[in-house]
Amino acid sequence: MGRYQERKWTGEKGKKFGHAGRVEDPYQPEEGQEAALCAACHALYQNKRWFFDEKLYGRLAGTDKVREVTCPTCRKIRDRYPEGILTLKGEFFQQHREEIVTLLEKEAARVSGRSVQDRLIQMIPEGKDRLVVETTSEKLAQHLGRAVYRAYKGELDFRWAEMNKFVRVYWSR
Repeated sequence: MGRYQERKWTGEKGKKFGHAGRVEDPYQPEEGQEAALCAACHALYQNKRWFFDEKLYGRLAGTDKVREVTCPTCRKIRDRYPEGILTLKGEFFQQHREEIVTLLEKEAARVSGRSVQDRLIQMIPEGKDRLVVETTSEKLAQHLGRAVYRAYKGELDFRWAEMNKFVRVYWSR
């Protein structure tokens, strides 16, 4: 056999390099789920993905063709299960709070219009110079942090969890 020995995969992806590999989301639907629609946000599930289509939702709502369920994103919002947390702080933030919050809301609305999985859970003010933003995906928290950084500069820091899908984003100025 020599150099190219046949090795069996043990299922421990990423052990060699110290990362966790693929992490399963407990809110994702089980394999084999048929077409469904979310009554809360009007998202549709088909071919293993969630998407928005108001015309198709209007035709399928109330019929026996699809099941009505609560989508994973609406369940995360209901359970307050964030996968991303953006923390904004500093004297500059205190002075420009309204502008920055407006920027965050507009960016979140723009992104969530394209992707069902990326939505804000809540914005929690902590004092005059601090705001914590919880998101349903780690990508949205990163995107919002980068948007604030592009607009106002400052310091931006990302901290990922090792074993699950979670990121903390810190912006200050």
